[in-house]
Amino acid sequence: MNINSHIQAVLLLTVPFGKTGTKPLSVKEWGRFARWLKDHELEPSRLLKGDPRSLLSGWMDRTVTLQRIEGLLDRGGALGLALEKWQRAGLWIVTRSETDYPERLKRKLRLDSPPVFFGCGNRALLNKGGVAVVGSRDASEADLKFSTSLARSAANQGLSVISGGARGVDESAMIGALESEGTSIGVMADSLLRAATSAKFRKYLLSGDLALVSPFNPEAGFNVGNAMARNKYIYCLSDAAAVVNSTPDKGGTWAGASENLKNGWVPLWVQPKGDSASGNAALVKMGARWFPQDMPTFSTLWEGDPGEHAAPEEAGLPLLQFETENTATETAMELGMATSAVRKDGAANLLSSSDPLAQDEADNFTSEPVNEFYNLFLRRVRVLTIDAPMKIEDIAAHLELEKVQVNAWLKRGTSDGHIKKLSKPVQYQSVSVEQRQTSLFEGKS
Repeated sequence: MNINSHIQAVLLLTVPFGKTGTKPLSVKEWGRFARWLKDHELEPSRLLKGDPRSLLSGWMDRTVTLQRIEGLLDRGGALGLALEKWQRAGLWIVTRSETDYPERLKRKLRLDSPPVFFGCGNRALLNKGGVAVVGSRDASEADLKFSTSLARSAANQGLSVISGGARGVDESAMIGALESEGTSIGVMADSLLRAATSAKFRKYLLSGDLALVSPFNPEAGFNVGNAMARNKYIYCLSDAAAVVNSTPDKGGTWAGASENLKNGWVPLWVQPKGDSASGNAALVKMGARWFPQDMPTFSTLWEGDPGEHAAPEEAGLPLLQFETENTATETAMELGMATSAVRKDGAANLLSSSDPLAQDEADNFTSEPVNEFYNLFLRRVRVLTIDAPMKIEDIAAHLELEKVQVNAWLKRGTSDGHIKKLSKPVQYQSVSVEQRQTSLFEGKS
């Protein structure tokens, strides 16, 4: 386990160690903080070598305070003990700065991809893709048989099976693939350290056919929030997903499948069920498809349109400079998330069309494609600054956009009369329709 100062800093800031008083940064908090570091050309590792308060003198955030950051960085002793234990168990760590971090997660989740993955086994599998197979812990024999058959079929076609590692459908699918000389990835919500040494997985880990990973502390116990949060990683590591069984509006399987359909990460297929009231039938009504009666050539499962709300794989926001990404690709991708939102639903993905503020402004923005991103930006700034002006850094952080792009649009908005610039300190606030009309009449008087 090669742990450099960058990895140490990320671990200290984002991973809990026992029952310490300081709460680690969430994925979204880390995203905000990491973006600020990038904008100020600071590597996380510098926080371990210099004075954090001096280095972060310009940092301001309601929840990620300097005191909290200092408290997290002051856990070196706990980190050292944990690393020693994890290394003895054969675990490895991969952060977003490393080339073998799952590329699919970067593309689909962008700054919502976890800052760190713990794992054991063959880490190369993380970038192989495959078929996600998910379902209930308390599955029927028929459902377990279906999941095993599906996994064996995928393995015979050279595809990895990705699941959650829990008992029931998850474990049945993973073991089915492994026993057919295939490969599998288990995205664990808890107890990775224990799973890494369990007899049922050990031989497959040693043979390189299995990878067990978790974005959570390897020693963490079961937590409903973690179980729900990891669902997105199962889907985003795959090329297509199959739901074996689900209950409407209940449980992790339903929540994960619904989240995937909403975000359009991968095509979703469900096992045919005779019960029209089943969760599977409800998922089909939401955009999933019935799994073919005969096991198909699996590559056909992700051909064509992945779903009504799907965005192109390249859609998203650029990662941070210290979180490796092709520079040319970053430039092309900067507005991918906004592009997808506008192309599919107007402003629906970023601002509800029923929002009175959006309706109030709608007729005042041009609708040509060249202006769509700019118009969407103006709507978001209108919502963000309705009560008080904001600094450019805060606007960029809230919208998850590059500061240089936000600056360009703010200048344009100021010139167009949609935004007013305040000084001491420099802040920006949207100008309402009424204010613009008043200004117009005053100019004519």
